[in-house]
Amino acid sequence: MMLFHLLKKDVLIVKKYVLIMLAAAVLIPPFMLWRAPQYTGVLGFMLSVIFCVFMLLQYVSLKEYQFPKAATLLCATPYPRKMIVLSKYIFCMVTYVACCLIYGIETLIIPELGSCNIKLFVLMLFITCIFIGVYLPVQYKLGYEKTKFAFAVVIMASPFILPQLMKMENVNLDFLSLLSPLLAYGGITLLSLGILIVSITLSISFYSSVDLP
Repeated sequence: MMLFHLLKKDVLIVKKYVLIMLAAAVLIPPFMLWRAPQYTGVLGFMLSVIFCVFMLLQYVSLKEYQFPKAATLLCATPYPRKMIVLSKYIFCMVTYVACCLIYGIETLIIPELGSCNIKLFVLMLFITCIFIGVYLPVQYKLGYEKTKFAFAVVIMASPFILPQLMKMENVNLDFLSLLSPLLAYGGITLLSLGILIVSITLSISFYSSVDLP
């Protein structure tokens, strides 16, 4: 119940940006299909997830930075800091799931985007966990002011980095084809969860040592 209320808080903070997120999740895949058809809609899906997750996460962090006393009051309530941190990760995962659902619907409407499958979602889960797994502990350690430009860097670099990574997609798929789907996708999912657990542990440790105003 605590996590639900904390998650609801973050949703209310970003409610003005929900329509922008939905528009980005819907428009980025077909746009990238038009600009980079060799990658079908996969590149667009990856970019939409990264953009939406970081855009909403960045806005929540901005509001918390602008109103530091709100965090102090929240920590003075029965909500422990570890729950506050955990809700931020759940918020990112909920955004990821929303992007997956939107892309799944789009593939039914625009067949040229390709088919969505468990392989694509597991791969994107892994990428998302790496991004937030690094970003959130760094933000809790250094603060929003020192990490606020990371969002712009990620957004600008993603269109250049992801195509380079996708050039190795055939190698990765050939490797995974040697394993059973359950072992391959289950292993990647467990690795993603492991990254999140380590990241959450670090974030809780950093946030617990922060002196709130």
